[in-house]
Amino acid sequence: MGQWWNEYFVNRRDYILDHFEDLTLTCEECMAILLIDFMNQHNIPVSHGILAAKMKMEATQIDNLLANLSAKGYLSITYRDKKVVFMIDGIFENPQNKTMDFDQSLFDVFEREFARPLSQLELQRMSEWMGKYDQRLILYALREALLYDKRSFDYIERILAEWKKRNFTVREYEEGKR
Repeated sequence: MGQWWNEYFVNRRDYILDHFEDLTLTCEECMAILLIDFMNQHNIPVSHGILAAKMKMEATQIDNLLANLSAKGYLSITYRDKKVVFMIDGIFENPQNKTMDFDQSLFDVFEREFARPLSQLELQRMSEWMGKYDQRLILYALREALLYDKRSFDYIERILAEWKKRNFTVREYEEGKR
């Protein structure tokens, strides 16, 4: 069953503007949400760079803006069909009804473990990894990095590269053959 806000007759941007006072959004955050919704509706790729250009802001300002929206639960950035997807469903969900989704995206797991939103460069690196490695292997590399308290994309990439060089598989990891 679909969500009410995805029905063809719902004007999502009207809803956002009509409920603006109920949402904890700054004017800039609202503009970013409206732009993301517009670009998603018209199948225009969304990226930090495009948002920065359209909003006439620096990339670091956009990173902070998106981090705030993510922290508020209004924005999620996922990887689907070999693309980074910006979703604003959190705007429409009732915060009291939010539950933990155990089928989290790889991006969400990294953001939770790094205790911050990922930058555009980090998102691009992860997208590249997802093209080269099994997602579970990426998660296992993250787990290994966390064991040594190394919250670094470079460190995780070195683990993945070493495993690839040795033809190390998910199955071997799960069998404890590190």
